[in-house]
Amino acid sequence: MRYFKLYIIPVLVAAVASCTKVEGPEGGVSPEGRAVSISVGVDSPAGGVSGVEAAVAGLPATRAEGSTPYSGSTLGLFLDYGIDPIEGNHPDTKLNYLWSNDGSNNWTTKGQMLWGKSSDKVGVYAYAPYLDGQEDASGVVFTIPTDQSEGLEAADLLWWYPGIENNARTDVTAGSFTDGRIDIAFRHALIKLTVNFELGTQFDGENISIKEAWFHQSIDKVAINFTGSGNNSIPYVGMSSTTSSNATSIKMHNCSSEGKLSCEVLFFPHSLTKDLKLLTVTLSDGRDYILTLDKDLGLWERATGGYVTGVAYEMAVTVGKTKLEGGVITVSPWTDKGSLGDNFGTDATEYSEWDGTEIATAYAGGSGTSEDPYQIATAAQLAFLAQEANKEGSEYQWAETRKYFKLTANINLKGHEWTPIGSESLRFAGSFDGDGHVIVNLNVKGAGRFAGLFGWIRNGATVKNLVIRNASVSAVSPGSETQNPEAYSGIVAAYCAGGCTISNCKVDGTVTSDYCAGGIVGYSANDSAPYNDGAITYCTADVVCSVSGSKSDSYCGGIAGHSCVKMYGCTVRGKIDGPCDVGGLVGWLGTGGSLVYHFSYVYAEVGISKVELTNLSPSIGGLVGSASSGSKISDCYMKGKVNCADGLALDNVYSFYIGGIVGTAQNVELAGCHYRGSIAAGTPVNGGLHAGFFIGELMSGVKATNNNSYMIDGAAGLPVYGYKKDGVDDSEIYIEAIE
Repeated sequence: MRYFKLYIIPVLVAAVASCTKVEGPEGGVSPEGRAVSISVGVDSPAGGVSGVEAAVAGLPATRAEGSTPYSGSTLGLFLDYGIDPIEGNHPDTKLNYLWSNDGSNNWTTKGQMLWGKSSDKVGVYAYAPYLDGQEDASGVVFTIPTDQSEGLEAADLLWWYPGIENNARTDVTAGSFTDGRIDIAFRHALIKLTVNFELGTQFDGENISIKEAWFHQSIDKVAINFTGSGNNSIPYVGMSSTTSSNATSIKMHNCSSEGKLSCEVLFFPHSLTKDLKLLTVTLSDGRDYILTLDKDLGLWERATGGYVTGVAYEMAVTVGKTKLEGGVITVSPWTDKGSLGDNFGTDATEYSEWDGTEIATAYAGGSGTSEDPYQIATAAQLAFLAQEANKEGSEYQWAETRKYFKLTANINLKGHEWTPIGSESLRFAGSFDGDGHVIVNLNVKGAGRFAGLFGWIRNGATVKNLVIRNASVSAVSPGSETQNPEAYSGIVAAYCAGGCTISNCKVDGTVTSDYCAGGIVGYSANDSAPYNDGAITYCTADVVCSVSGSKSDSYCGGIAGHSCVKMYGCTVRGKIDGPCDVGGLVGWLGTGGSLVYHFSYVYAEVGISKVELTNLSPSIGGLVGSASSGSKISDCYMKGKVNCADGLALDNVYSFYIGGIVGTAQNVELAGCHYRGSIAAGTPVNGGLHAGFFIGELMSGVKATNNNSYMIDGAAGLPVYGYKKDGVDDSEIYIEAIE
């Protein structure tokens, strides 16, 4: 069993400690052949939680001064004598025996654990709480609870082995333990984070509390390797490759007290690097706030090559009206590791308003380089950017002389008609950094085929760190009744071509089109090198997104209507509705290895409310409407509703597919996709409806073998896939059922 090595102790310490033997008292009675007994406590080298010996198996209880006993009810214990060269498995080897606490710190086991010969070396390992089926000491796998809102106790994985206090395993025999008793002083195996929220002055006089908070950078499974790996016999805690550890989000415990807003979580890091979303917080006023790292958090220790567990960190976060400001990270007493990090950004509180006509003649500052971007401090200066980008011969359209822009204030466009930045003939190729600021009341309705804050961006353009609230974006084709309209709408951008990147953007509002609509972007695609690495990352859309009046195939998605680029770390809420390819994240995904992965969630209602055209094959999917052409979907969750309205007339529709994850799948890989939502397939008046709780239509080349799951209660009695084309091989499809 192999594991990624995430916790390695310095070699010098290991070399010294591994030569040490724990000796019993001189003249003591050999425990050979006697029953094993244990005493249990939780230790901390910093003195935050002290070790304790709680007597078991009829032995007198003892307690270290100032300490408290381990309060858990179960633990697992290993006695591993290895392989006998003659008899094979050693008769005294006992793997993962359950020990139980009777409530008075008396520990007993139902099985019999006896000591072997006093001269034989033995591996002695313990962990808590007990986990059934974990007989392999090189990989005790623990699933971290994703709902810790009621407290941290169930998530507090503990571990112990002889020498853990020196961070190096010590060779022991039965004779190393006084009267055969094992004194277990547990260490915490995970990392604890307490976030202390301080409300900005904008909340003065308001009674604000925390409704809920989520931590986004944990893995879902962690493994204790008591035997080490390779040539290194030092035990460690880390990610398990064989059980497919994936990124997950954890609902935090609200530990607020009078006058103080705080939340806490136990986790093992997935990634704590720059540009990743760390926290989402919802206050009692209904507002959501996101904290994204603008630098590596720094918990990875390069000297040891891993994350050090058993550490408790505290982090101060200021809540403004529009964003979170992360403060200093300090450490509370599990293990003293010093302080980390400093500032994560600047809180913005006021808005520059636009009258719909004023256009500035210059920016607030800057020269347009990456080191000295143009600064946009007013709504009129944002309008100036749109004017200059759409001017014939604009220098903003060239990647070779890319211009950089930074928003330095909040903007209120007050619902006045907005002309998108960049057009089909003058495509924006610059870099726009919102710097965490907010644009409110964006209104794009009369702009033609491309509707959004940005119209058309290309050739490596970037838009990042931007919040857009209360947007209303609509694109309608000016074409004929029979022409493919190809009108695109997205709150951030209508159309992205040539490896563009949109990252860390949050939007809410409405988006409509008669062809292609997405909450973040309507259409996104790559081009030839070097513009072939486009991405949509860590974006959130709380939108009503719809396509109606379509005259052909159409695409609608919570993040993107049509996408051929990487997408990860995105979340969708709201309602997504259209007549053809409709998905919670993407309406149509494909062409050249496009990815949807790494902690993407859909909480929205995704579906079809009416059929406008004949001779189509609508595909509705909780995550993706249609996925094909070598695309991959992994580490994603559908927690919303997939809906087909009652009474749809489908007699002129070729076929109609609904899937909890994908509507139609061809040449696509699904890995770590989890269906936790519901399906309301409705009752069509007539016509062919095929609904599956995972895939609507299964076509050739689909692989789904790695860590996919669904909730039985949410499957509504539907099959895995609604329709399988004749001759399609489904041998590489496995979906785990969860009660």
